[in-house]
Amino acid sequence: MGDRYERRAFAPQVEMLLRRPGIGHNGGPPFDMSWEAWTWRRAVAKAWKAPKPEVAMLRLAKAERLGITYRELTAVILDTGSHLSTAILPLGLVARVRRAGAGLQAEPRPEMAARIARFGGRLFLLADPLLHGALDDAARAAMAAELNRALDGKVAAIGIAEAVPGGRRDPRAGAVLRLLRDHGVPKQEAFFVGTGFADVALAEAATLPLFKWAHEWFGGMPGVPST
Repeated sequence: MGDRYERRAFAPQVEMLLRRPGIGHNGGPPFDMSWEAWTWRRAVAKAWKAPKPEVAMLRLAKAERLGITYRELTAVILDTGSHLSTAILPLGLVARVRRAGAGLQAEPRPEMAARIARFGGRLFLLADPLLHGALDDAARAAMAAELNRALDGKVAAIGIAEAVPGGRRDPRAGAVLRLLRDHGVPKQEAFFVGTGFADVALAEAATLPLFKWAHEWFGGMPGVPST
């Protein structure tokens, strides 16, 4: 019959889906009838027991401010013991960047500006050196100031996804971690909002606790679980 999962038969994006579990996988066993699976299901049910109503309402309010679901926020708390506070987005997702004389001009995309207006956390943007050039600190600060005039000061900083040696699967991950470290944000408190599998790979390589698809960010969010 041959190998129906022969990797050469798939595009790189599909190959990524077939590899090891990524962000959000809790490392549990397969769903079978084994003793290990049974004890795991009991432990998961205990961990996901509905909290006190006041705790659930606080979590729901924070999830709504961050544009994620109650379950995503709670999963990060259970996995890391940390509370999400910071979102990282590609600069090109948030703004149209074009040449203007000797520099660059950034114009917020209306569809993203509306979502960012609802965001209640710290926001970092990540420039792509292949698209935006090697922006120095002054250029990134000027671009952040320009965007903040339209985004009500929501952009905390702009980093650049340059390759940083360090033995990680994606060499850009070091740039993400440096951006967080320079602004005193533990990586356990940050999540990545992106649009493609390259963004997923970057978030995984940086060992961030959550990746959120951009089209789902500030989408429909389920309510608080019943007690």
